[in-house]
Amino acid sequence: MRYLVYGAGAVGGLVGGCLALTGNPVAFLGRQDTRRALTAHGLRLTGDRTSGLLPEPHSVDRFDALLDLPSPDIILLTIKAYDLPTAAEDLARFTSPLPPVVCMLNGIGAEAYLGERLGHQNIIPASVTTAVQVDEPGTIRVERRRGLGLGTGHPLSRSIFVEMRAAGLQPRLYSSPDRMKWSKLLTNLVANATSAILGWSPAAVYRNAALARLELDSLREAFRVMRGLGVAPLNLPGVPVALFELLLALPDALIRPALGRFVASGRGAKPPSLQFDIGRRRSEIGWLNGAVVAWGARLSIPTPANNVLTEVMSELVMGEVDPSAYRARPEALLARAAGAPSPGVRYNPASTVRRDGPPARSSQISTTALETREEKPRSRRM
Repeated sequence: MRYLVYGAGAVGGLVGGCLALTGNPVAFLGRQDTRRALTAHGLRLTGDRTSGLLPEPHSVDRFDALLDLPSPDIILLTIKAYDLPTAAEDLARFTSPLPPVVCMLNGIGAEAYLGERLGHQNIIPASVTTAVQVDEPGTIRVERRRGLGLGTGHPLSRSIFVEMRAAGLQPRLYSSPDRMKWSKLLTNLVANATSAILGWSPAAVYRNAALARLELDSLREAFRVMRGLGVAPLNLPGVPVALFELLLALPDALIRPALGRFVASGRGAKPPSLQFDIGRRRSEIGWLNGAVVAWGARLSIPTPANNVLTEVMSELVMGEVDPSAYRARPEALLARAAGAPSPGVRYNPASTVRRDGPPARSSQISTTALETREEKPRSRRM
């Protein structure tokens, strides 16, 4: 089949590159620096069990340039969630019937957003568990090769699965896209916002007992929201997500070492994604921790830990607070968490934590995921 990769970054470069290397026609839409690099040097894949060079990939940096080309059979949407409105506007401009869109975005709400604008029948949910990053434009490095999940229910899901498997992408089909996407969300929550706020590595976060409690509470809140929605976690390619809930029933002192080792080994050298969002005035936090907060509010399930992380990240992203207020200052974040309005967050700053964190402010982006859904929540579907 003919593929269009909308977003030639880490995930798009890997998935599109592997498909192209096995003979599938692939066109890449990316930024100008990416197009220049692909034109000059090709697309190079490297890292964990990954090696390949696509010498002359077809790439463009404007959506208009695609409209005169043969229409793709499949669109792989591999952008950040905050670019979703622009992508939806672009994809709505296809003059021929819109090809199926495989939505590989992190977080909760992207498929609903696209479905409301492009037709739910055109959207195929997907989740990538391989840890991958861009070393430089045109060079994609795999830190941990795991695979990807692909939702069933579309007539072409099986064909896409077959071609992805032939390309070595290690796909797995899931009959419950909701469970797949929420399970992937859990992996995106672990030591992501906390690491970005403090500028610490995930391993350093889990070495701190108080910060680890904040992390574990945010995961427990996410599981409670999932139960409220009737969504059970499931294992993803290379990630035993279903075990997380069992682990979280244990005392924190037993969980922290195991989860800390998992986090440290799972990412390789790839930093948590939210670390790049500080000061950018755009972030995926509203689709990650913010989605837990939004759905918790709808279900009357308290989510104070996720709310604190969402608010602080949002303030830093929007430039409302100087990053130095929290950089390498766990006491500031813990003081903020200790003031959360719900007893579900149990932090005692005591004498080692100063209550001098910046005052709480209303987040400008924390409700992004909620704002993409206008209908009332249903008992078993998002």
